[in-house]
Amino acid sequence: MPLYAYKLLDATGTMKADRIEAASEEQARASLRSRGSQVVQLKLVSGGATPSKERPVGSAGVPIEQQAVVFRQMAILIRAGVSLTEAISGLTAQVKHKALQDTLDVIYQDLLGGATFSEAVNRHPAVFPKLASDMIAVAEAGGTLHEALERLAEHLESSADIQRKVKAASTYPMVVVVIALLTLVAMMTFILPRFLILFKEMKVELPLTTRMLMAMSQSTLHYWYFWLLGIASCVISVRRALRSPQGRSLSDRLVLKLPILGDLVAKIIITRTMTTLGTLLTAGVPMMSALETAAAAANNEVVANALKQAQADVSSGASITNSLRRSQVFPALVLQMVAAGEKSGELPAMLGYACEYYSKDIDAKLRSLTSIIEPILIVVLGAFVGFIALSIIVPIYSLVGGVH
Repeated sequence: MPLYAYKLLDATGTMKADRIEAASEEQARASLRSRGSQVVQLKLVSGGATPSKERPVGSAGVPIEQQAVVFRQMAILIRAGVSLTEAISGLTAQVKHKALQDTLDVIYQDLLGGATFSEAVNRHPAVFPKLASDMIAVAEAGGTLHEALERLAEHLESSADIQRKVKAASTYPMVVVVIALLTLVAMMTFILPRFLILFKEMKVELPLTTRMLMAMSQSTLHYWYFWLLGIASCVISVRRALRSPQGRSLSDRLVLKLPILGDLVAKIIITRTMTTLGTLLTAGVPMMSALETAAAAANNEVVANALKQAQADVSSGASITNSLRRSQVFPALVLQMVAAGEKSGELPAMLGYACEYYSKDIDAKLRSLTSIIEPILIVVLGAFVGFIALSIIVPIYSLVGGVH
């Protein structure tokens, strides 16, 4: 008989995980619901084929902004008295993103087939974050779905806002780098070869820098396919290395230790995880499940491992503050807020205050970083242009001097 692994919320709101044998998924869900429990997750472990409707539709490319809009509109419709199935059906027709539209259509069909909203959302981890299914599961049990959807939309909007600010701060450097590379290619393939012909005809003795530059120009012009092959090989090798567990762990540690950028990246990651944790706790999700979801949202193994260790410590009766302090990952302000929240019983509110402070700090650091990067890029590009100019001008002066 097939074996299913499940997570559920019992009548007291406690998250439980175990396994159950059943002839089908529907029978397993019915058996769990008969105990008065809310099924959060159910997946096949062994003894049968995975049903096609369990497979995620679409891809992981759905923008956070569009997810936020969908949940926000869904909350408004449900608050206005529209049924969940009618709300999803109407939103499916309005959504323009194909993957999101297909996913909403599958969720609609699952709801008609008897699945709960949290179960239907949980079947699409490539489209919706685990945070969504966790919050919806608790809201379904408490009858506060529209409130949970509003909080979820606010969380996604906040995450999207940080993403927009990071992209805006990185746009200028990226544009400058791309222009510099295009200029380099143009000079190597069109301009420098003409000077090389002139120097050869006039038999000018070239300095070392000019010879180096001309050698690069010739290799780019005649062996460009080796350059493309080398660049492609490097990109593929780096991507494979980053996808391996060892490479991912190493890169996650190194990125937090980068000068200037490391502190900013750390604050963005910590803000994201603490916001996720606070949002889940506010929605009534148990601490253990909230820590698990926050660890998954970190997208950095260093922070994720610290939260997983905190989950293990809390399950053993330890304080979450002491566990986070031992990890030496979280800054003093976060630890102080967590400690105050544990003592007062207002942990979600304290996490919210900390995240609000760090959001403002991130804004200030992004503006400061932009002002620092601009002069650095100007100096680097100036040195680059100066090197090329001198490499060409010095032989020309030698040529002019030889004529006189």
